[in-house]
Amino acid sequence: MAVNRGERAAMAVRRAKLVEYRRRKVPYSQFYEELGYANANAASRDFHRALEESIAEQHASVEVYREEQLIELDFLAEEAHKILRTRHYVINSGRIVEHPETGEPLEDDGPVLAAIDRLVKILDRIAKLRGLDAPQRLEVMTIDAIEAAIADLNEQLAASDAEAEAPAGTEGTSG
Repeated sequence: MAVNRGERAAMAVRRAKLVEYRRRKVPYSQFYEELGYANANAASRDFHRALEESIAEQHASVEVYREEQLIELDFLAEEAHKILRTRHYVINSGRIVEHPETGEPLEDDGPVLAAIDRLVKILDRIAKLRGLDAPQRLEVMTIDAIEAAIADLNEQLAASDAEAEAPAGTEGTSG
């Protein structure tokens, strides 16, 4: 089903109101009609869809940022490698210092060692962004387990809504 720009905008406004009501813990039964939902369950389902979409969008944004960072780090690593591949000489008063016995230019290891240190830091950051240092843990959930978890959360929300809808004088009374 294709949704045009106007319908998307209206849905975004409705969902923003829906999320705001839920953030303030207003029960679905008190606002679903105002927002145009058929019933409280329809509002609840749309709220969960909105949350899922928001999480997916945040995840996608983080992945884009991570990839941008990895590209930048790859560039910086290449620059450090250029320094590693270049010969560096000791300079004194603007002149190359020569080895006292051979007369050959005296090589300076400082820039190479600094490039190695920088490269280690860059590679450490790349490993962190790619999760290479994290302990490997794989959790497999079946569709049944996911559906059971969703059902449990829906029951908790319904119980929370029921508590919020209960008249104030009925709490703490015993029969």
